[in-house]
Amino acid sequence: MSDPKRQIWLESGGHVRITPELRGKILGLVAVYVLFAIVFDARLWQPGRALTPGLNVQVAEAKAWLGGSLSLPKRSWDTALYEGRVYSHFPPAMTFLATTVLPWSPRGVPFHLLAILFVLPIPALAYLLFLRRCESVVAAVVMTCLYVLGTSELAVMRRTMQSGMVWQLNHAITQLGLLVFLLDYFGRRRVWLGGLGVLVACLARFTLAVYLLPLLWLAVWRKRPQKSSGLLMVGGVTLFALGVPLALNALKFGHPLRPGYPLVYEGRDDLLSRDAEIGLFSVRFIPRNLYTMNVGPPRFKEFRGGRRLVPNDDQTGIWWTTPLLLYLLLDGGRIWRNANVRPLLLAVAIVFAALMMYHATGAAQHGYNRYSLDFMLPLLAMLAPFAMTGRRRFLTPLMVVWSVYYFGWWIA
Repeated sequence: MSDPKRQIWLESGGHVRITPELRGKILGLVAVYVLFAIVFDARLWQPGRALTPGLNVQVAEAKAWLGGSLSLPKRSWDTALYEGRVYSHFPPAMTFLATTVLPWSPRGVPFHLLAILFVLPIPALAYLLFLRRCESVVAAVVMTCLYVLGTSELAVMRRTMQSGMVWQLNHAITQLGLLVFLLDYFGRRRVWLGGLGVLVACLARFTLAVYLLPLLWLAVWRKRPQKSSGLLMVGGVTLFALGVPLALNALKFGHPLRPGYPLVYEGRDDLLSRDAEIGLFSVRFIPRNLYTMNVGPPRFKEFRGGRRLVPNDDQTGIWWTTPLLLYLLLDGGRIWRNANVRPLLLAVAIVFAALMMYHATGAAQHGYNRYSLDFMLPLLAMLAPFAMTGRRRFLTPLMVVWSVYYFGWWIA
């Protein structure tokens, strides 16, 4: 039997037919980028400016690799000290990228390349994801603007383009990977594409390897013979995602299971180093992290005109910066009853639990919470089908306007 879409294409003389539905989707994408251009005030095109080894430890690591060394020439903040040598302990995604770029751009990674890879595609990919999850173009536009402009993703993209600091940049890389993964998870479920997304995400932040679990679920529930090929792909992604960091641990620190993170505190005496003595992960940190992640209230600051309410200098509670998440309290039951979404929700729960036991809250995040990006996008994708239904058609846009105002102007 012939493909109806192909038949329509042939009857139209091989030209793409712009239907009213397609036109509406294109206009929705244009609207997303117009709003993005209004709110995103960091420069995207920065000719001549490069992310140098002095600005980003992973670019420094890439330069060392190209020179035939795994170690760095000098120690900087947040580097591991082992047997008198200095190493980067960060996941290697950015190091791999910089290693391919430095031969033709010796000064460093051009900032406009960061924009092309980790900023400009995000609104389009998010819009495609929410088109699949929402009942209308308007709802997809609203949810896309919430994620891109009304969460810590906006703060991370801004800071990536302003400084290229390793912490924000690695989070920006994870969001690209998560978007690719979720587009496949809620789309055609080809597994290889979703696996590529998970691989990018967990090579930028190790905790995101947990999304290998819902990827495995996709492969298991495929029909034969697709199941066998899917399991092989998941096995390959897992081998690479876990094998590369383990191999780097062995080369740098003498053992695959010896991570470099604890070694960043060698020779340091500060609050973080004292917390790390308890353990990188400990149940003792749960009360503090629950508070900072979920409450994190603003504070009053003295100005000439009097006291003014400003965001705090540590993490900021996600429930009042992105209040649409409150729908989870109402929709949690029907999300859990959806067998297709349940594995993803379990992965989110594991990530959240790990963050609650982590020794660092992510200090100096003025008014935002970059760790929330480890689970924010999957949660919004789960809520999207219900976000603009019934009376929420009026309430949701108000919530989104507040979130965009907060991240776009209040903490800018």
